[in-house]
Amino acid sequence: MDLSYGAEYEDFRTELRVFIEKNKHLAPPPGMGMKHPEALEQNWQKLLIENGYTCRTIPKKYGGYGAEPDLLKTVIIQEEFTRANVNSGLSGQGIGMLVPTLLENGNEEQREKYIRPTIHGEIHWCQGYSEPGAGSDLASLRTNARVEDGHFVINGQKIWTSGAHFADMCFILVRTEPDKPKHEGISYILMDMKTPGIEVRPLVTMTGAAEFNETFLTDVRVPVENVVGKRGEGWKVANTT
Repeated sequence: MDLSYGAEYEDFRTELRVFIEKNKHLAPPPGMGMKHPEALEQNWQKLLIENGYTCRTIPKKYGGYGAEPDLLKTVIIQEEFTRANVNSGLSGQGIGMLVPTLLENGNEEQREKYIRPTIHGEIHWCQGYSEPGAGSDLASLRTNARVEDGHFVINGQKIWTSGAHFADMCFILVRTEPDKPKHEGISYILMDMKTPGIEVRPLVTMTGAAEFNETFLTDVRVPVENVVGKRGEGWKVANTT
């Protein structure tokens, strides 16, 4: 019984093995932990994208490789980088969650502004979903935003915000329509973490690590054009990824 993937895919595997052997000296160590990508990681990421070994299906005009989806090639890539114990590129919430969301729900300006620098490791994202009283029941979130002079003015608190202490941006769910049912009236907003009014407090674990954070938001002003999809449809947007 032949359990191989077939000639086309085994040729792809061979090409990948040659690439890894030739370029592995350029790769950062695998499993470098949660931190902002540095030049070594960014350069390796760009090399992987150029050769189609990460961000394969993201369109070229947004900085990706532009290939058609192919599950077997994705599996082979995972297998070979794992076998060689070589760093397989950047991951995280920006690449894994935000980018697919922008491709599905973002407008063209948002895609052009954020996708390329995100997949190249130039912008690091955190996720602003969970709250002290809204984790598994996320639709109960209380962080709210009113509109004032072309901005959302956000107030509230998020918790378990992974990587918020070094993130450049946050994709956050806030309640913008308080009179609607709890699954409605939520908006998905892109927030610059350098905006005044944001306070990040690391949550130190027993090991001394501090990957999670509390994030406090006091009159944080975010341009209304930073909403992804339609205002009040953030629940739908967030559930696309």
